[in-house]
Amino acid sequence: MTLGVHAVLVDIDDTLLDTTAAMIGAGEVAMAAVWPDESDVWRQAAARRFRSDPGGFFKRYTAGELDFEEMRAARLAEVAATQGRSLPDGAIDSYETAFRPAFLARQRVYDDVLPFLDACAAAGLRFGALTNSSAAATQSKLAALGLEGRLGPVVTRDTLGVGKPDPAVFRHAVAALGSDPSRTAYIGDEYEADVLGPARAGLQPIWLRRPRHTEVGQAPDAAIPDAQAPGDVPLITGLDQLRPTPDGVAVLDLGRTAPAR
Repeated sequence: MTLGVHAVLVDIDDTLLDTTAAMIGAGEVAMAAVWPDESDVWRQAAARRFRSDPGGFFKRYTAGELDFEEMRAARLAEVAATQGRSLPDGAIDSYETAFRPAFLARQRVYDDVLPFLDACAAAGLRFGALTNSSAAATQSKLAALGLEGRLGPVVTRDTLGVGKPDPAVFRHAVAALGSDPSRTAYIGDEYEADVLGPARAGLQPIWLRRPRHTEVGQAPDAAIPDAQAPGDVPLITGLDQLRPTPDGVAVLDLGRTAPAR
């Protein structure tokens, strides 16, 4: 299959960067700063709960209902409440002070990312990124990993005050690339935000499901009725299954089996 596009947009977290593993590892460090008397097992479970966000606070943030700091504080409070722990004074400040350096130290770029960026550049494809994270958090991640300037225009939740799957943010990112939706591919790992969102905005989505996500605690997508899935959406497990060319992006069959939906 070849998508006839002249521009590529990508998600950042868990698409280019191994954010889930970094969040859980840094979360354990931060939980220790807030609750120093808890066991390592407890801190790991708490960090995984914070990452999985069963209270849906990140979705409220992307919808513009909460700001970034409110969203983070609500997630920590939810962990305390469900674990039957009191929330100490200044807990969110202690958490973030410990979390941020530990998170940046644990971030890594997936091995297939830089070759893919180079291949897109060689093929003459326009390239940009669209993430639901904040502008400040995104800038710090890209700076720490040497990716500043490598991704072209970077649109964050802060750009318009809302995030994916709102069609407006996809159209804004496409306009920043000087492209049009029908000639733009979008690559990301979350079904609602990165498949349904771009499809509804007229882009050509590619669903990336890296097998390692569920191993480190990322909540899997809920069951998705086939009737609701956009037709002919490529499902890949790595960016090395894509071959950028001047005519678009070819999706290769490397004999892999993507995780079940």
